[in-house]
Amino acid sequence: MTRQAIKPTLGRLGLHAVLLSVGLLFMFPFIWSISTSLKPVSDLFQVTPSLIPSEYRWQNYSDVFSSVPFLRIYANTIFVTIARTIGQVLIASLAAFAFSQLKFPGRDFLFFLLLAGLMVPDQVLIVPRFIIMRQLDWFDTYQGLIIPLIFSSFGVFLLRQFFLGIPKEFYEAAKLEGANPFQIYWDIYLPLARPALAAFGFLAMLFSWNEFLWALTVTGDSNMRVLSVGIALFQGQFFTNNAILLAAANMATFPLLIAFLFFQKQLVEGIALSGLK
Repeated sequence: MTRQAIKPTLGRLGLHAVLLSVGLLFMFPFIWSISTSLKPVSDLFQVTPSLIPSEYRWQNYSDVFSSVPFLRIYANTIFVTIARTIGQVLIASLAAFAFSQLKFPGRDFLFFLLLAGLMVPDQVLIVPRFIIMRQLDWFDTYQGLIIPLIFSSFGVFLLRQFFLGIPKEFYEAAKLEGANPFQIYWDIYLPLARPALAAFGFLAMLFSWNEFLWALTVTGDSNMRVLSVGIALFQGQFFTNNAILLAAANMATFPLLIAFLFFQKQLVEGIALSGLK
């Protein structure tokens, strides 16, 4: 092997060594979480922390289900996340299609108001939402968890950017064939926007799965709580078994990791094709 060929090879090896080291550094908290979730209580109070448990206590994971209604909380989270994600993708794609392809009075002004809404912190809307939920008697209900967060201004902006990149000739040709706007949206634009829809769908699912503030506000019954709030039930007033707490947190994290493995390609492609960096 010539000297000119050795230098690029050594450079790639060095780059991969650096990336692997950085990856392990970022993975260490997750590895520590898994290790701690398998430790007995005696290991949690050692003066010198140890990554390897003195004994592997797999019972910590089964204790999660006996301590609180964890299975019900998990099912609540899955149902609420799926409903929010489907609702956000559907509503955001409809609005994005209207803002990008249809012409109607006040379109640009309404889109400006939509962008202005992105600058409003979500905490500002807690009190108005709380009053509305009280008037509708939607506390401790699925509709109270889902409907107030079913619209996403960011999703409209993201999908609008993608729809603007689709040639206008598609819309005009379909219109000449007699298709109405909804048919054009459903049969042409949605299939073409699969990368952007997958990217936004994953982001919406990630936000919904981890959303805490509104779930804490609108639920009080432990049987209606979601994982982001329900994990707090493992904290005791005087003592908290961190092994069981981290076992519950790990089980709450695994679905997101699996989803990311399936959607990472669409996530990167969808954001890139939408004109965002």
